[in-house]
Amino acid sequence: MDKKLIKYSKNGIVIFGLSNALINAIQQLNSIKENPEQVFDWSKIFKSAGNGAILGGLGGAFLGGIVDSNNDKKQRLNTSAILSTVVSNIRLDKENPIYKKLSIKANRIINEIEKKFRYSLGGSPLKIGSTEDGTSLSDSFDIDISIPFSSNSFSSTSEMYESLYQFLDKSYSDKNLIEVRKQRKSIGLLYRINNEDYKIDVVPYKLSKTINNKTAGYLFVNNNSIFKNDSYTKTDIISLKSINLTNSQQKLLIVFKNWKKEFSIPISSHLLKMLIIDAFEFNKGNIPRDFTKKILLLLNYIEKNIMSKRIISIENTNNILTNFDESDKLYIKNECIKILNDYEYQPNSILKYFKNI
Repeated sequence: MDKKLIKYSKNGIVIFGLSNALINAIQQLNSIKENPEQVFDWSKIFKSAGNGAILGGLGGAFLGGIVDSNNDKKQRLNTSAILSTVVSNIRLDKENPIYKKLSIKANRIINEIEKKFRYSLGGSPLKIGSTEDGTSLSDSFDIDISIPFSSNSFSSTSEMYESLYQFLDKSYSDKNLIEVRKQRKSIGLLYRINNEDYKIDVVPYKLSKTINNKTAGYLFVNNNSIFKNDSYTKTDIISLKSINLTNSQQKLLIVFKNWKKEFSIPISSHLLKMLIIDAFEFNKGNIPRDFTKKILLLLNYIEKNIMSKRIISIENTNNILTNFDESDKLYIKNECIKILNDYEYQPNSILKYFKNI
Protein backbone atom coordinates (compact mmCIF):
# COMPACT_ATOMS: atom_id res chain seq x y z
CA MET A 1 0.00 0.00 0.00
CA ASP A 2 1.37 3.41 -1.03
CA LYS A 3 1.51 5.16 2.34
CA LYS A 4 1.29 8.95 2.29
CA LEU A 5 4.15 9.12 4.83
CA ILE A 6 6.54 7.81 2.17
CA LYS A 7 5.02 9.88 -0.64
CA TYR A 8 4.99 13.14 1.32
CA SER A 9 8.50 12.48 2.62
CA LYS A 10 9.84 11.99 -0.92
CA ASN A 11 8.08 15.12 -2.13
CA GLY A 12 9.43 17.09 0.84
CA ILE A 13 12.99 15.93 0.14
CA VAL A 14 12.79 17.00 -3.51
CA ILE A 15 10.93 20.27 -3.03
CA PHE A 16 12.78 21.56 0.04
CA GLY A 17 16.14 20.27 -1.19
CA LEU A 18 15.87 22.04 -4.55
CA SER A 19 14.34 25.17 -3.01
CA ASN A 20 17.13 25.48 -0.44
CA ALA A 21 19.77 24.96 -3.12
CA LEU A 22 18.16 27.63 -5.32
CA ILE A 23 18.00 30.12 -2.44
CA ASN A 24 21.68 29.54 -1.65
CA ALA A 25 22.63 29.96 -5.31
CA ILE A 26 20.77 33.28 -5.51
CA GLN A 27 22.42 34.47 -2.31
CA GLN A 28 25.89 33.58 -3.64
CA LEU A 29 25.24 35.29 -6.99
CA ASN A 30 24.09 38.47 -5.24
CA SER A 31 27.17 38.34 -3.01
CA ILE A 32 29.45 37.91 -6.06
CA LYS A 33 27.92 41.03 -7.65
CA GLU A 34 28.98 43.03 -4.59
CA ASN A 35 32.33 41.26 -4.30
CA PRO A 36 33.57 40.13 -7.76
CA GLU A 37 36.59 38.38 -6.28
CA GLN A 38 34.35 35.91 -4.49
CA VAL A 39 34.15 32.43 -6.11
CA PHE A 40 30.91 30.48 -6.51
CA ASP A 41 31.03 27.66 -3.93
CA TRP A 42 29.27 24.49 -5.15
CA SER A 43 29.84 22.77 -1.83
CA LYS A 44 27.55 25.29 -0.17
CA ILE A 45 24.87 24.48 -2.78
CA PHE A 46 25.07 20.78 -2.00
CA LYS A 47 25.12 21.42 1.74
CA SER A 48 22.03 23.67 1.49
CA ALA A 49 20.28 21.08 -0.66
CA GLY A 50 21.09 18.39 1.91
CA ASN A 51 19.83 20.47 4.81
CA GLY A 52 16.67 21.33 2.89
CA ALA A 53 16.13 17.69 1.97
CA ILE A 54 16.44 16.62 5.61
CA LEU A 55 14.02 19.30 6.75
CA GLY A 56 11.60 18.60 3.90
CA GLY A 57 11.77 14.86 4.43
CA LEU A 58 11.02 15.18 8.13
CA GLY A 59 8.21 17.67 7.52
CA GLY A 60 6.73 15.54 4.75
CA ALA A 61 6.95 12.41 6.87
CA PHE A 62 5.21 14.20 9.72
CA LEU A 63 2.34 15.39 7.51
CA GLY A 64 2.13 12.05 5.74
CA GLY A 65 2.02 10.27 9.07
CA ILE A 66 -0.94 12.39 10.15
CA VAL A 67 -2.76 11.62 6.89
CA ASP A 68 -2.00 7.89 7.23
CA SER A 69 -3.16 7.89 10.84
CA ASN A 70 -6.44 9.59 9.94
CA ASN A 71 -6.90 7.22 7.02
CA ASP A 72 -6.37 4.15 9.22
CA LYS A 73 -9.03 5.41 11.62
CA LYS A 74 -11.67 5.77 8.89
CA GLN A 75 -14.41 3.20 9.06
CA ARG A 76 -14.62 1.11 5.92
CA LEU A 77 -18.01 1.59 4.29
CA ASN A 78 -20.11 -1.00 2.47
CA THR A 79 -19.36 0.57 -0.90
CA SER A 80 -21.19 -2.14 -2.84
CA ALA A 81 -24.45 -1.45 -1.02
CA ILE A 82 -24.00 2.31 -1.44
CA LEU A 83 -23.19 2.02 -5.14
CA SER A 84 -26.13 -0.31 -5.75
CA THR A 85 -28.36 2.38 -4.25
CA VAL A 86 -26.66 4.92 -6.51
CA VAL A 87 -27.57 2.80 -9.54
CA SER A 88 -31.21 2.76 -8.48
CA ASN A 89 -31.19 6.54 -8.03
CA ILE A 90 -29.53 7.48 -11.33
CA ARG A 91 -31.10 4.82 -13.55
CA LEU A 92 -33.97 6.03 -15.73
CA ASP A 93 -37.29 4.83 -14.36
CA LYS A 94 -39.78 4.02 -17.12
CA GLU A 95 -42.42 5.61 -14.87
CA ASN A 96 -40.54 8.91 -15.05
CA PRO A 97 -43.24 11.41 -16.18
CA ILE A 98 -40.89 13.15 -18.63
CA TYR A 99 -39.86 9.85 -20.19
CA LYS A 100 -43.50 8.78 -20.47
CA LYS A 101 -44.35 12.03 -22.29
CA LEU A 102 -41.37 11.65 -24.62
CA SER A 103 -42.20 8.00 -25.25
CA ILE A 104 -45.76 8.94 -26.27
CA LYS A 105 -44.31 11.48 -28.70
CA ALA A 106 -41.96 8.81 -30.09
CA ASN A 107 -44.91 6.49 -30.65
CA ARG A 108 -46.73 9.27 -32.48
CA ILE A 109 -43.71 9.88 -34.71
CA ILE A 110 -43.67 6.17 -35.56
CA ASN A 111 -47.38 6.22 -36.41
CA GLU A 112 -47.02 9.31 -38.62
CA ILE A 113 -44.04 7.83 -40.47
CA GLU A 114 -45.86 4.54 -40.98
CA LYS A 115 -48.80 6.40 -42.54
CA LYS A 116 -46.69 8.66 -44.76
CA PHE A 117 -44.20 6.03 -45.93
CA ARG A 118 -46.33 2.88 -45.70
CA TYR A 119 -45.35 1.76 -49.22
CA SER A 120 -41.65 2.49 -48.70
CA LEU A 121 -40.94 0.84 -45.36
CA GLY A 122 -39.10 -2.46 -45.26
CA GLY A 123 -40.15 -3.32 -41.73
CA SER A 124 -41.57 -1.88 -38.54
CA PRO A 125 -39.96 1.21 -36.98
CA LEU A 126 -38.56 0.40 -33.55
CA LYS A 127 -37.47 2.26 -30.45
CA ILE A 128 -33.88 1.22 -29.76
CA GLY A 129 -30.96 2.22 -27.56
CA SER A 130 -30.30 2.63 -23.86
CA THR A 131 -33.82 3.75 -22.91
CA GLU A 132 -35.11 0.41 -24.16
CA ASP A 133 -32.18 -1.55 -22.69
CA GLY A 134 -32.65 -0.11 -19.20
CA THR A 135 -29.21 1.56 -19.08
CA SER A 136 -30.15 5.24 -19.49
CA LEU A 137 -29.35 7.85 -16.87
CA SER A 138 -32.36 9.61 -15.38
CA ASP A 139 -30.90 13.09 -15.95
CA SER A 140 -29.48 12.45 -19.41
CA PHE A 141 -31.53 10.48 -21.90
CA ASP A 142 -33.11 10.61 -25.32
CA ILE A 143 -35.14 8.15 -27.38
CA ASP A 144 -33.83 6.57 -30.59
CA ILE A 145 -36.11 5.28 -33.34
CA SER A 146 -34.84 3.14 -36.22
CA ILE A 147 -36.74 3.44 -39.53
CA PRO A 148 -36.04 0.64 -42.06
CA PHE A 149 -36.84 1.52 -45.68
CA SER A 150 -37.03 -1.20 -48.31
CA SER A 151 -34.15 -1.65 -50.75
CA ASN A 152 -36.18 -0.28 -53.70
CA SER A 153 -37.83 2.61 -51.82
CA PHE A 154 -35.40 5.36 -52.82
CA SER A 155 -32.66 5.71 -55.42
CA SER A 156 -30.11 6.57 -52.71
CA THR A 157 -29.66 6.89 -48.97
CA SER A 158 -29.36 10.65 -49.51
CA GLU A 159 -32.83 10.82 -51.06
CA MET A 160 -34.20 8.65 -48.24
CA TYR A 161 -32.71 10.90 -45.57
CA GLU A 162 -33.86 14.13 -47.23
CA SER A 163 -37.42 12.84 -47.80
CA LEU A 164 -37.80 11.87 -44.15
CA TYR A 165 -36.24 15.13 -42.97
CA GLN A 166 -38.58 17.23 -45.14
CA PHE A 167 -41.60 15.32 -43.83
CA LEU A 168 -40.61 15.77 -40.18
CA ASP A 169 -39.61 19.41 -40.67
CA LYS A 170 -42.58 20.54 -42.78
CA SER A 171 -45.48 18.18 -42.08
CA TYR A 172 -45.04 16.88 -38.54
CA SER A 173 -46.04 19.17 -35.68
CA ASP A 174 -46.17 19.03 -31.90
CA LYS A 175 -46.80 21.79 -29.37
CA ASN A 176 -43.53 20.97 -27.55
CA LEU A 177 -41.40 20.61 -30.69
CA ILE A 178 -38.89 23.46 -31.01
CA GLU A 179 -36.51 22.20 -33.71
CA VAL A 180 -35.97 19.51 -36.32
CA ARG A 181 -32.31 19.26 -37.23
CA LYS A 182 -30.07 17.26 -39.50
CA GLN A 183 -27.42 15.24 -37.67
CA ARG A 184 -24.60 13.06 -38.87
CA LYS A 185 -26.55 9.80 -39.17
CA SER A 186 -29.94 10.72 -37.80
CA ILE A 187 -32.59 13.41 -37.65
CA GLY A 188 -33.01 15.05 -34.26
CA LEU A 189 -36.33 16.32 -32.95
CA LEU A 190 -35.84 18.66 -30.01
CA TYR A 191 -38.68 19.13 -27.53
CA ARG A 192 -39.06 21.51 -24.61
CA ILE A 193 -40.89 19.88 -21.72
CA ASN A 194 -41.15 21.58 -18.32
CA ASN A 195 -38.53 24.13 -19.44
CA GLU A 196 -35.98 21.40 -20.21
CA ASP A 197 -34.83 20.20 -23.65
CA TYR A 198 -35.23 16.53 -24.62
CA LYS A 199 -34.47 14.80 -27.88
CA ILE A 200 -35.80 12.03 -30.07
CA ASP A 201 -33.36 10.76 -32.70
CA VAL A 202 -34.84 9.22 -35.84
CA VAL A 203 -32.38 6.92 -37.62
CA PRO A 204 -33.43 6.01 -41.19
CA TYR A 205 -31.64 3.25 -43.06
CA LYS A 206 -32.10 1.58 -46.43
CA LEU A 207 -32.18 -2.20 -46.37
CA SER A 208 -29.72 -3.97 -48.63
CA LYS A 209 -30.73 -6.49 -51.27
CA THR A 210 -28.81 -9.25 -49.51
CA ILE A 211 -30.94 -12.38 -49.34
CA ASN A 212 -29.12 -13.97 -46.40
CA ASN A 213 -29.49 -10.95 -44.11
CA LYS A 214 -32.85 -9.20 -44.10
CA THR A 215 -31.91 -6.64 -41.43
CA ALA A 216 -28.64 -5.27 -42.86
CA GLY A 217 -28.68 -1.95 -44.66
CA TYR A 218 -27.08 1.45 -45.17
CA LEU A 219 -27.15 4.67 -43.17
CA PHE A 220 -26.81 8.07 -44.79
CA VAL A 221 -23.80 9.97 -43.42
CA ASN A 222 -24.32 13.72 -43.42
CA ASN A 223 -20.77 15.11 -43.27
CA ASN A 224 -22.05 18.70 -43.08
CA SER A 225 -18.78 20.07 -44.42
CA ILE A 226 -17.63 21.88 -47.56
CA PHE A 227 -14.49 19.73 -47.51
CA LYS A 228 -16.19 16.32 -47.33
CA ASN A 229 -18.92 14.79 -49.44
CA ASP A 230 -21.91 13.09 -47.89
CA SER A 231 -21.66 9.32 -47.91
CA TYR A 232 -23.22 6.15 -46.52
CA THR A 233 -22.13 3.36 -44.22
CA LYS A 234 -23.18 -0.21 -43.57
CA THR A 235 -25.31 -1.05 -40.57
CA ASP A 236 -27.37 -3.77 -38.99
CA ILE A 237 -29.25 -1.89 -36.30
CA ILE A 238 -31.37 -4.88 -35.34
CA SER A 239 -28.20 -6.78 -34.43
CA LEU A 240 -27.60 -4.24 -31.65
CA LYS A 241 -30.70 -5.57 -29.93
CA SER A 242 -28.97 -8.96 -29.72
CA ILE A 243 -26.48 -7.55 -27.19
CA ASN A 244 -28.12 -8.55 -23.93
CA LEU A 245 -26.36 -7.47 -20.75
CA THR A 246 -26.94 -9.27 -17.48
CA ASN A 247 -28.34 -7.27 -14.57
CA SER A 248 -24.89 -6.81 -13.01
CA GLN A 249 -23.45 -5.75 -16.38
CA GLN A 250 -26.25 -3.20 -16.75
CA LYS A 251 -25.44 -1.80 -13.30
CA LEU A 252 -21.79 -1.49 -14.32
CA LEU A 253 -22.69 0.31 -17.52
CA ILE A 254 -24.86 2.76 -15.60
CA VAL A 255 -22.18 3.71 -13.03
CA PHE A 256 -19.51 3.96 -15.73
CA LYS A 257 -21.75 6.13 -17.91
CA ASN A 258 -22.25 8.38 -14.89
CA TRP A 259 -18.46 8.46 -14.32
CA LYS A 260 -17.99 9.33 -18.01
CA LYS A 261 -20.51 12.19 -17.71
CA GLU A 262 -19.38 13.63 -14.37
CA PHE A 263 -15.64 13.50 -15.10
CA SER A 264 -15.76 14.16 -18.87
CA ILE A 265 -14.13 10.84 -19.74
CA PRO A 266 -13.61 10.73 -23.55
CA ILE A 267 -15.15 7.33 -24.23
CA SER A 268 -18.38 6.35 -25.97
CA SER A 269 -21.16 4.53 -24.13
CA HIS A 270 -21.16 1.91 -26.88
CA LEU A 271 -17.47 1.20 -26.28
CA LEU A 272 -18.07 0.98 -22.53
CA LYS A 273 -20.75 -1.64 -23.19
CA MET A 274 -18.42 -3.70 -25.40
CA LEU A 275 -15.57 -3.41 -22.86
CA ILE A 276 -17.88 -4.77 -20.15
CA ILE A 277 -18.76 -7.76 -22.35
CA ASP A 278 -15.08 -8.34 -23.20
CA ALA A 279 -13.98 -8.03 -19.57
CA PHE A 280 -16.54 -10.59 -18.43
CA GLU A 281 -15.58 -12.97 -21.23
CA PHE A 282 -11.86 -12.60 -20.46
CA ASN A 283 -12.45 -13.22 -16.74
CA LYS A 284 -15.05 -15.94 -17.25
CA GLY A 285 -15.23 -18.15 -14.17
CA ASN A 286 -13.53 -15.51 -12.03
CA ILE A 287 -16.16 -12.78 -11.87
CA PRO A 288 -16.52 -11.55 -8.26
CA ARG A 289 -19.97 -11.35 -6.70
CA ASP A 290 -19.20 -8.09 -4.91
CA PHE A 291 -20.27 -5.05 -6.97
CA THR A 292 -17.30 -2.89 -5.98
CA LYS A 293 -14.93 -5.67 -7.02
CA LYS A 294 -16.73 -5.87 -10.37
CA ILE A 295 -16.02 -2.16 -10.83
CA LEU A 296 -12.34 -2.73 -9.99
CA LEU A 297 -12.22 -5.66 -12.42
CA LEU A 298 -13.52 -3.46 -15.22
CA LEU A 299 -11.16 -0.60 -14.33
CA ASN A 300 -8.22 -3.01 -14.45
CA TYR A 301 -9.39 -4.40 -17.78
CA ILE A 302 -9.80 -0.95 -19.35
CA GLU A 303 -6.44 0.23 -17.99
CA LYS A 304 -4.62 -2.78 -19.45
CA ASN A 305 -6.40 -2.86 -22.83
CA ILE A 306 -7.55 0.62 -23.86
CA MET A 307 -4.24 1.48 -25.57
CA SER A 308 -3.99 -1.66 -27.69
CA LYS A 309 -7.26 -3.56 -28.00
CA ARG A 310 -9.22 -3.37 -31.26
CA ILE A 311 -12.96 -3.50 -30.67
CA ILE A 312 -15.39 -3.59 -33.59
CA SER A 313 -19.04 -2.59 -33.42
CA ILE A 314 -21.39 -5.50 -33.92
CA GLU A 315 -23.64 -3.65 -36.39
CA ASN A 316 -20.81 -2.61 -38.72
CA THR A 317 -17.44 -4.36 -39.00
CA ASN A 318 -15.98 -1.15 -40.46
CA ASN A 319 -16.88 0.77 -37.30
CA ILE A 320 -13.83 0.37 -35.05
CA LEU A 321 -14.90 1.70 -31.66
CA THR A 322 -11.31 1.96 -30.41
CA ASN A 323 -10.25 4.09 -33.35
CA PHE A 324 -9.86 7.44 -31.58
CA ASP A 325 -7.06 9.73 -30.37
CA GLU A 326 -4.18 8.08 -28.54
CA SER A 327 -4.08 11.04 -26.16
CA ASP A 328 -7.69 10.33 -25.14
CA LYS A 329 -6.85 6.66 -24.63
CA LEU A 330 -3.90 7.60 -22.42
CA TYR A 331 -6.14 9.94 -20.42
CA ILE A 332 -8.66 7.12 -19.86
CA LYS A 333 -5.85 4.76 -18.83
CA ASN A 334 -4.44 7.27 -16.33
CA GLU A 335 -7.88 7.98 -14.86
CA CYS A 336 -8.36 4.25 -14.27
CA ILE A 337 -4.93 4.01 -12.62
CA LYS A 338 -5.78 6.96 -10.39
CA ILE A 339 -9.00 5.35 -9.15
CA LEU A 340 -7.26 2.00 -8.57
CA ASN A 341 -4.41 3.63 -6.62
CA ASP A 342 -6.81 5.69 -4.53
CA TYR A 343 -8.85 2.57 -3.77
CA GLU A 344 -5.73 0.66 -2.71
CA TYR A 345 -4.93 3.40 -0.20
CA GLN A 346 -8.51 4.07 0.92
CA PRO A 347 -11.33 1.76 -0.32
CA ASN A 348 -13.99 4.36 0.50
CA SER A 349 -12.48 6.61 -2.20
CA ILE A 350 -14.32 4.61 -4.89
CA LEU A 351 -17.43 6.56 -3.90
CA LYS A 352 -15.76 9.80 -4.95
CA TYR A 353 -15.76 8.61 -8.54
CA PHE A 354 -18.90 6.52 -8.86
CA LYS A 355 -21.32 7.96 -6.36
CA ASN A 356 -23.62 10.48 -8.00
CA ILE A 357 -22.28 14.00 -7.47
